[in-house]
Amino acid sequence: MGEADAPEDIASNTTAVSRISVFLTPANGHQDAFDRDDFDAVAYINEMFPTENSLSGIDPLIISLKQKIRKVDSEILVAVRQQSSSGSRARQDLTAAKAAIEELFGKIREVRRKAEASEVMVQEICRDIRKLDFAKTHLTHTITALRRLAMLVNAVDQLQRAVERGEYAEAARLLEAVQQLAAHFQAFGSVPKVAELSGRVAALQMSLQLSAMREFELLGTGEDKPNPLLLERLRACCLVIDVLGFKAREELIESVCQKEVGVYQQIFSTTGETAQIERAERRYSWLRRRLAAKAEIWAIFPDSWRLTQRMCLLFAQVTRTHLAEILDNKAPELGNNVEGLLVAVKATNDFESDMARRFGGSSADSAADEDEERSEAGHEGDDSSPASKVRRRYERMFKDRDSAEAMSDEAAKAAADAREAANAAARTAFHGSIATVFTKHLRVYIDAEEKGLRETLETLIREESWKPMEDAAQTNVLRSASELFAVIKKSLQRCSRFVSRGEPMLRLMGAFQRVLRAYAAKLIARLPKTATGGTTGSASAGTQDWYIKLNDEDVVVVCTIIATAEYCNEVVGALGRNVSKTLDPPFGSQVNVSEEEDDFQLVITACLSVLILGTETKLDAALMQMTRLPWASLETVGDQSDFVTGFSRVLAETAPRIGPALSPLHFRYFCDKLAVSLCPRFYEYIFRCRKVSEAGSQQLLLDTQAIKALLLDFPSAGKPGEAVHASFSGYVAREMGKAEALLKVVGSRPENLVDNLFTLMPSGSPADFQRILELKVMRRSEQQSAMESFNKRIGRPSATAPPMRAAPPIQAPVQAPAAPARQSAPQAAPAPRQAPPPQAATPVAAAPKPTPTPYSNVMSDVQRPPPVPSGSGRGQQLPPTSSQDFTSRFRFGGGGGASARSSAAAAGEKMRETMAGSLAAMKNLNLGFSRNTRE
Repeated sequence: MGEADAPEDIASNTTAVSRISVFLTPANGHQDAFDRDDFDAVAYINEMFPTENSLSGIDPLIISLKQKIRKVDSEILVAVRQQSSSGSRARQDLTAAKAAIEELFGKIREVRRKAEASEVMVQEICRDIRKLDFAKTHLTHTITALRRLAMLVNAVDQLQRAVERGEYAEAARLLEAVQQLAAHFQAFGSVPKVAELSGRVAALQMSLQLSAMREFELLGTGEDKPNPLLLERLRACCLVIDVLGFKAREELIESVCQKEVGVYQQIFSTTGETAQIERAERRYSWLRRRLAAKAEIWAIFPDSWRLTQRMCLLFAQVTRTHLAEILDNKAPELGNNVEGLLVAVKATNDFESDMARRFGGSSADSAADEDEERSEAGHEGDDSSPASKVRRRYERMFKDRDSAEAMSDEAAKAAADAREAANAAARTAFHGSIATVFTKHLRVYIDAEEKGLRETLETLIREESWKPMEDAAQTNVLRSASELFAVIKKSLQRCSRFVSRGEPMLRLMGAFQRVLRAYAAKLIARLPKTATGGTTGSASAGTQDWYIKLNDEDVVVVCTIIATAEYCNEVVGALGRNVSKTLDPPFGSQVNVSEEEDDFQLVITACLSVLILGTETKLDAALMQMTRLPWASLETVGDQSDFVTGFSRVLAETAPRIGPALSPLHFRYFCDKLAVSLCPRFYEYIFRCRKVSEAGSQQLLLDTQAIKALLLDFPSAGKPGEAVHASFSGYVAREMGKAEALLKVVGSRPENLVDNLFTLMPSGSPADFQRILELKVMRRSEQQSAMESFNKRIGRPSATAPPMRAAPPIQAPVQAPAAPARQSAPQAAPAPRQAPPPQAATPVAAAPKPTPTPYSNVMSDVQRPPPVPSGSGRGQQLPPTSSQDFTSRFRFGGGGGASARSSAAAAGEKMRETMAGSLAAMKNLNLGFSRNTRE
């Protein structure tokens, strides 16, 4: 349809909309509902009837719509009718429900009325029944009370007759019955008859108590055996006292105990002959004899009274008071009577243990056995085990089994609980009841023990041969160490078993620690010393203050002291653990032997330092001989120099002598620290040579590689069966590689000196170059030319270049750390100034520069990067040592200049490849070819 036909279509659609709108107009004739949607309707119709031809379908559509409207109207009409009918039916149902509810409420009211009437009827019927029940109850209580009153009157009369006749057993039985009957009349105290009976009972109880106490006055204090009839009468009196109650029982117990202790106080006092502290054992012996002699008398008292235990506790209190007064009076004299004090302490501890076993039951015996087992386990005491202990153990086992079978389970459990509570109280009461009075006075014992140990130590050191024992398992340990610990062990056992396991034992352990620290100082004092009197120092050139001259005997002594210090370190730790377990709480947690372990570890460190300085002293002679050789006048290269022979002889004598005498850990530490001290010092000694020619540098390079091979073989020579650690071989190869690189640079031709410096020593500083110029045999003009070339390479004008001085000599100290397990290697000096890349294309321009880091922890197991490729790895040999070979390797000028430069370029490329592979590890090690190495 074209654009021209669009108005006609719109008009047609509008007409269609009008027709539909007229058709859809509501019945009320209003058109307002559709006016606002005309546009939407037009748009919808346009979609349905896009052309005029399509308008032919409007009439069928209108007819269909009319049918749907009629159908919807019918459905609405049916729904309205149904809704109307259902509402009417709901109203009817609601009315019926209300009527039913009203009827239900009426019935409920009727039932409630009838129930109230029934309740009134039941109450009237039961009122008479309750009256009769109350009357019966009152009558029953009255009859029971009258019967009990008659029984009480009869019992009181019988009790009075028994008291008058002195029949205490019968009186005890009747008194218990009277007390039970009288308890029922406590609420009737206002009744005259009951008040009269209560007064008679109180008077009879008072009379019984006075009579029973007078009977016990007949019991004498001597050890003569009393009349059996009297004992039987007193046993009945005990029954009476037990019935009378707690107050009467305590009064009787206190009277009997005071009478016995009064006899003890008359015999033993705080003055006179019995006031001697060493005679304390007589006090305890008297009590034991007293208990044995009067066992039959004490048996009359009931077991529940524990009268014997109470008497022994009172004896302990009085004895403690006596001993405290005696100790205070004789305190100034205790220092001269330590043996007597220990005798008294041992007797007191034995007495307390005996009383705890006697009155503490089987648990006390078990505790004593456990203490003895702990003592034997902790201190390896004697092997004696009396058969009585075994017998007591089995007797207790059979006794407990028989008791358990005789009683029921509940009764046995209750009895066992009560018995265990009483036994625990007895053990607690006797433990330390007397012995604690000695605690503050035992310092004289501690001082005497420490004094004796120090005298023993002085004697052992004076008689020490400083050679390993030949008749012991520890063949490389000094006899003084073994005997000192044996004395300490015996002293500790004596204190544990006879003195105390509390504060005195802790103080004694402190004395042991002081003696052990003194022994460590004695071991250090025996070591050879430097000229300044120390055992440590820094091996450096130009001074001999650090020299320690060791002969074969001194080496044996030092190695033996190392083994002895290791043995002492182990035994001290075990001693501290055993003492901590043996001590009573809370003293066990206060034992700390870490300081003593550190002291013996320092002894080991000092010994290793002495061995290192002694070896360095011997090697220093060879190094000094190296500086005196005429390297400037040397024209040909031959075999190794004489100083290498001396160097080899020292290492060959040292390794087999020291290696077997040290543990693998300590020998590895020795090797590592020797390398840390020697390698940088050898590098420095090269500069101390006067002048070195090209042939001299070649010969010195050959000697350097020979020394490196000797150093790499040194650990294997000392420990043939063990492999050399990678950290040691890596460090030696790296540090000696610096010396090799230096000698290669020194052996270069003057015109190639700068190129070889940057190739072989990429981290070299201007100071290093200045020292190389002073070392190398060169004419002044050649030196000036080389300096101008070097300044040009580093980008510094030669006219303004300041004069360069030689770097200070490198010193490699040999000071050892506190423990071989925690070692530190030399730290590098501040990194030298790096030269900028050269302007011209040289093999060094692209070579990466290793980050200088200190060589740390030479004893660690960390894998070190491979040594700098300088042809000096372990096991490598130099090529043929002819003069022509060395000349072709180091002379880059003359007719072979092109081939030499190509060889240098190839060597530089190989160096770059090797260093790139280990760059990551080298960043952590701060390696450099020229630095001041200090520990």
